Amino acid sequence: TSSITCVIGPMPIDLDDCKVGQRATMEVEVDDDLITAFASFSGDRNPLHLDSAFAEGTRFKRRVAHGMSYAALFSRLIGMDLPGAGALWLSQSYRFGKPAFIGDRLTLSVAVTAVNASTRTLDLDCRAVNQLGEEILTGSGEVMLLEEVSPVAKPATPKTRVAIVTGGSRGIGAAIARRLAADGFAVAFTYHNARDEAEALCAELDNAICLRSDAADPDAMRRLYEQVAERFGSPDTLVLNAGARDLYAPAADGDFKRFRRHLDGQLAGPHALVSVCLGGMIAGGSGAIIAVGSTYAHGAPPPGMAPYVVAKAALGAYIRCLACEYGNQGVRANLVAPAMTETALLSAMADRNRKVAARQNPLRRLGAPDDIAGAVAFLASSDAAYVNGHTLVVSGGSLMP
Repeated sequence: TSSITCVIGPMPIDLDDCKVGQRATMEVEVDDDLITAFASFSGDRNPLHLDSAFAEGTRFKRRVAHGMSYAALFSRLIGMDLPGAGALWLSQSYRFGKPAFIGDRLTLSVAVTAVNASTRTLDLDCRAVNQLGEEILTGSGEVMLLEEVSPVAKPATPKTRVAIVTGGSRGIGAAIARRLAADGFAVAFTYHNARDEAEALCAELDNAICLRSDAADPDAMRRLYEQVAERFGSPDTLVLNAGARDLYAPAADGDFKRFRRHLDGQLAGPHALVSVCLGGMIAGGSGAIIAVGSTYAHGAPPPGMAPYVVAKAALGAYIRCLACEYGNQGVRANLVAPAMTETALLSAMADRNRKVAARQNPLRRLGAPDDIAGAVAFLASSDAAYVNGHTLVVSGGSLMP
């Protein structure tokens, strides 16, 4: 095999260590082994390189080495020495000023002429000089230094995760409390008037408390946090489910009170609760904020439900803002948007209308509270570690965004 000798100093493998003027060299002896090996590999069997008799008839009078037989060795300098491991050769130009002959000893060199931090690239000057000091090759190249991609480390999960579920005494909220408790959470859920249902649910669960609180009252939400933190520690999961029950009102009747009531429940109270919980989530390195919205806030809303729809739409916007502002601190914010679901809120709907709605659904049924709870549990889990700012529609296919 050909004789190849590298002469280098300590070379960088980190872009920050690369400086203009850094240089690496190697020496190559041009012999028959080098020429024969390159001809076999490349298929270039030009007699100028391989046939002494043919070469004698040319103006060179002897065999000429393939230019690329030694020019290709710049790949060795770049990939192993400067910049070294992690280098990707992007472009190269060569100009051959003189031929190289068998018996020549060449010195190949690369030198950094520019460092481009924004693209992580180096510009290189490439040269080959023979034993007589004659420059037989000049060129320039561009090399990218790749970053090592490390596996994404999931945030540490507390031994006992703590969840607050607002409006958790019945319906969707109760199903969510049950599911999170089954998944190992310590659960604190709120109720407003349904004390008997709340206490009965609390008795079912292994590690839970129920607290009477008004989800529309910011002061009550701040007190709620203090009560939960004292009992279980700072919560890492918030499920914003509570809301006003008076769903029906015209869009413009001159009275804004009902709009304000819904906005207080969907924004003012949640804003206060999120604000006091964020510090603990950020300090712990992770947190999940999950709001229960509605498919009515997407597309054409049903008539006569303007306060409810407007408040749910505002809640969705708030969740997206949280996702953008706190995602880089480990706090994810997402929204579950249920379609028509079998809860007490449907009690005023005629049975015929419910059956029609079920038949029109691709799954031929209305949603169940457990369907919503499953979606919330997913968003609260580490399986959703890369889900942020998303609206998860749970509609059986009746709404396909």
